[in-house]
Amino acid sequence: MSQSMETTSREDLYDRVEINEILNRHQIYIDLKDADGYANLYAEDGRYESPFSSANGRAEIKAMFVRLAEQGFTKGKRHMSGPAMVDIAGNTATATSWYWVAETEQVPTVYATGTYIDTLRKIDGRWLITNRVQTLDPGALSNG
Repeated sequence: MSQSMETTSREDLYDRVEINEILNRHQIYIDLKDADGYANLYAEDGRYESPFSSANGRAEIKAMFVRLAEQGFTKGKRHMSGPAMVDIAGNTATATSWYWVAETEQVPTVYATGTYIDTLRKIDGRWLITNRVQTLDPGALSNG
């Protein structure tokens, strides 16, 4: 752990809460099919990279989200993220978190698991994702 709770400033604690809120909303917006909410978690020049698709910039990220939803990619799935390890250095932060995707329409099962590596930047007082890299664990999508 980079800082003990005793030496963590109030601002640092607020930043950690805001960053974790972004990570949580990222998953929930997928299932709510909220393309605007999802895209607005990213900086204007943010980047998303995954085994499924990649996008540069908020507008392209939103278009990717809409395209994947229209193709049925997220139909019947629930997206969750697990513990996040957040490191903050001034107005930049990195977060490593695990995720899992559950099947909700057929036999309930874990559909896929993997890792997110995020870089965030505080822009005009608000934390935004500048880069998200999603990886799949070996054996992911074996049920799909």
